[in-house]
Amino acid sequence: MEEFKYLIPEESIDAIMSNVSTLRRIENNLRGVFTKNKYLEVLMPSFEYADLYNNMDIGIEEEKMFQYINYEGKRVALRTDFTVPLARLYSSQNEQGEKRYCYFGKVYRKEKRHKGRSSEFFQAGVELLGKGGFVGEIECLNIIQQSISLLELKDVKIEISSAKFYNRLCELVDDESFVKILKRRDISSMERLVNKKDIQSPLKELLLALPQSFGGIEIVDKMITQINDDLLKEALVELKDLYGRLEMKDIFSFDLAMTPNMKYYTGIIIKGYSPYSASPIINGGRYDKLMNHFQKDVPAIGFSYDLSNILKAIEREEEDNA
Repeated sequence: MEEFKYLIPEESIDAIMSNVSTLRRIENNLRGVFTKNKYLEVLMPSFEYADLYNNMDIGIEEEKMFQYINYEGKRVALRTDFTVPLARLYSSQNEQGEKRYCYFGKVYRKEKRHKGRSSEFFQAGVELLGKGGFVGEIECLNIIQQSISLLELKDVKIEISSAKFYNRLCELVDDESFVKILKRRDISSMERLVNKKDIQSPLKELLLALPQSFGGIEIVDKMITQINDDLLKEALVELKDLYGRLEMKDIFSFDLAMTPNMKYYTGIIIKGYSPYSASPIINGGRYDKLMNHFQKDVPAIGFSYDLSNILKAIEREEEDNA
């Protein structure tokens, strides 16, 4: 055991020393924004029954959870996500109508070995339950706008897309390789897929253009003209209408090849990026069907800041500008 005295497991984050004051400052600044917008801070339990996640098929594979068997013989997992426990909280408290939650804490997910990634992540975020449509989306996007300058990073950009658009494409293509191709933005593999499935126009042209379909509102406008599927067109028209209602448009762009990181998203999906982070620093979206698992028909939307990635990006930005 002597060899372990000075080591920590590879899954763990090493002690934060030099930038702990930065972390606390950002947390406090975000807390101020959340409070100003009337979000109630909740302190969620670190442990959940594993079946809470497994029974919903939300996109977190069971092998990514840290689990153990408790004294009752039931499987318990370290918290992998805040959204599902907060949805459960809303239901168990018999809440009605709009409810605003905010949170700060860690989530735990197993990562592939030797990838330089830990398995614990600092997060801060908000969940807005009971507010559907554009008003809920604009409220959340406004909070993001208010908070961008508080992240102590330059050139943060927010990309938006639609889970409704993505899910319909998955139905139409009906091939397991499609999502991997989108994630890699692999044009050659997309061409092979289109030929293998003998996909016809205009869906053929849409798919071939999809890996490079990111940028301003003109990308959405162009794609709408190429579509004859009603559900695909409806999803993009909703995105365009939402964009038209935003007051500050300069930090927003579109990525129509975006793949949602959770299966529960049903509408807008949101990702925020810094030039100094390979991974998103903001993730979120609308999830109007999640509450059905708790016998509630309640629209909902939320997003989280990955404070771990934000801290790394701040360090790299400071090194680059030193």
